[in-house]
Amino acid sequence: MPDFTQGLNESQKKAVLHNENPLLVLAGAGSGKTRVLTTRIARLVYEKRCKPEQILAVTFTNKAAREMKDRVATLTSTKIADAMTLCTFHSLGVKILREDGEKIGFTKSFSIIDEHEKISTLKSIMRAAGVRGLKDQDPQEFAYRISMAKNSTLDPEQLKKEDPDQRKLSRVYSSYSAILQKRQTVDFDDLLLLPLQLFLKYPEVLAKYQNRYRYISIDEFQDTNAVQMKLAKLLAHPLNNIMVVGDDDQGIYSWRGAEIENILAFSSEFRNCTTVILDKNYRSTHQILAGAHAVVSHNRIRKHKQITAVSGDGDPIMHYKGDDEEDEATWIAEKIAEHNEHTSFGYADHAILLRTNAMMRGYEEQLRKKAIPYTVSGATSFYERKEIKDIISYLRFFANAHDELSMMRVLKVPNRGITPSTLEQLDDFAALRKMSLWDAMNRHSSLEKINNEQHHKIDSFIAFWQKFNEQFNNSSLSLTIRNILQETGYLEHLKRAYKEDDDYERRLENIEEMIHGIEIYENKFKRKKPTLAGYLQEIALITSETDEDTEDKPRKGVVIMTLHKSKGLEFPVVFLAGLDSTYMPSPRALEEGKIDEERRLFYVGMTRAQKRLYLTYPGTKVYRRKIRPVTPCPFLREIPEEFLDGKIGEKQDQEKMEFIEDFFKQMKQKFAAKAEASSDCELPQS
Repeated sequence: MPDFTQGLNESQKKAVLHNENPLLVLAGAGSGKTRVLTTRIARLVYEKRCKPEQILAVTFTNKAAREMKDRVATLTSTKIADAMTLCTFHSLGVKILREDGEKIGFTKSFSIIDEHEKISTLKSIMRAAGVRGLKDQDPQEFAYRISMAKNSTLDPEQLKKEDPDQRKLSRVYSSYSAILQKRQTVDFDDLLLLPLQLFLKYPEVLAKYQNRYRYISIDEFQDTNAVQMKLAKLLAHPLNNIMVVGDDDQGIYSWRGAEIENILAFSSEFRNCTTVILDKNYRSTHQILAGAHAVVSHNRIRKHKQITAVSGDGDPIMHYKGDDEEDEATWIAEKIAEHNEHTSFGYADHAILLRTNAMMRGYEEQLRKKAIPYTVSGATSFYERKEIKDIISYLRFFANAHDELSMMRVLKVPNRGITPSTLEQLDDFAALRKMSLWDAMNRHSSLEKINNEQHHKIDSFIAFWQKFNEQFNNSSLSLTIRNILQETGYLEHLKRAYKEDDDYERRLENIEEMIHGIEIYENKFKRKKPTLAGYLQEIALITSETDEDTEDKPRKGVVIMTLHKSKGLEFPVVFLAGLDSTYMPSPRALEEGKIDEERRLFYVGMTRAQKRLYLTYPGTKVYRRKIRPVTPCPFLREIPEEFLDGKIGEKQDQEKMEFIEDFFKQMKQKFAAKAEASSDCELPQS
């Protein structure tokens, strides 16, 4: 049997060797938490404390889930890792709903809608209800508020009871839920809320999963919301063999529904809880880590922990106060160019972290001027491109004909000749009989107001679905989608729409890449039968996370990203830039009293740095066409001077004063020399 404790420090060993009852692992930044979590899972299986299929381990991103699975496979075997449930919370929700969702009205072929489709559905509901026009009645705002209600475990009725002033929101939420069920679709919040409702309504279903999963591990526990906490408690009961790993100092997602209280109160929620603190940092130097710790220690409500750096003292934290925004960005670009030329740090070793996406322009401009390669984390996702969304709509329609949003897109690209008035009559017919639009289409012969030509087109459309639905069930997925594109004339439609050759060719390449992805999926699951529903589930969960694959690809240059996106990543050299008090802490956070979370966000940014950390801000900025002085981010003042390269703001001011003094001194000497030379010249005698 392998020695699973080899190479671990004492705190890590204690966590890995823990067996029964709840375990809280407080894992400081860069402390090796994933290694601890996966090593413990491998040991439990090797020691036959449980079977592989009795292990459940969940995290928040597909990338983290893949890493977890790869590490467990390395420690055990691919076969053992495959037998475990190692996935994201949302993947777990899909698994539960596919298996038992029929009890709450969802077939196994339900679709998962994206954010764009969610907003589109809410817009139509709000239009029908006459809810529009006011800022707080914007569909985006309603989508956010419904999401927050779901994350707090509230259905429409509970929302109305809890806050009677939310009647309008409750009505829209109720209509939205009814439409999703009619269409056999769910949104990403439903992937958590619906399994919870299922468990509460059907205790025998809950008991099945409690017996299935005897050991539960949850990563990044500080990011859990109320639904995830309740799911964790229900699934862990009655054995309570639950291990959670997280860092309350890195809780930065309350705007997404995360509740920092879940990790702070874990030991009181679960009796007989053991707490282990991973107190060794393997990422950052002492100066960086100590400076970051000094900042986050200003938060009043947090678990006390003292993390020490393993990788030595390192350089002090450096800072720069630019004359203005352009000077700050120029200085950063020059510093990166200097590092690339004169040190071991190449372009790809650098990251510029900012509070918001909107701040990126100036930094991009200066990198371009210096011909420094860079990538922006947050660019348009592959799956957001029009032609890819078109193909996904076709795939989703054949997987679930009740998905009306996908059906409407299929009808329009290319246009199949079913008129808006015909669709309106079908929609009215469906609404009266509380059925889906697809069911109404299949009964179109009873609608006398529809003319013969339209009846013929509807019959053709139904025959089209039946033909290719059979192909998807009995043939290759990739070959079937190629046949659909051919039969519908989609590629010709695309060529007409994008006449410029380059644009059409680029879109064609995207489609080929999409089909290539389907082929990879088919090859991956060739031992089992690859299914359309399985493929759609895989890409739906991928597209729920923007830019999650950024770190899977080799870095080609400087990375520019927001502080929120940087969580979980690390870079040899980090610039925390634009540290202007009007951006950091954000005005909204101040308004909502979330200064502690902004400080945690600052801490997350600082601890992304491995070797060098630079903190920069402009001295002045242009605001409403006037030059105004900038007040630096207050968190800068919370870093002790011993970890800095000088007092904040004073270093550059002193350098500028010395430059000015030196300039005038040189000028005086030059003028004095000229005057002396003039006096030495004898004028000619007259």
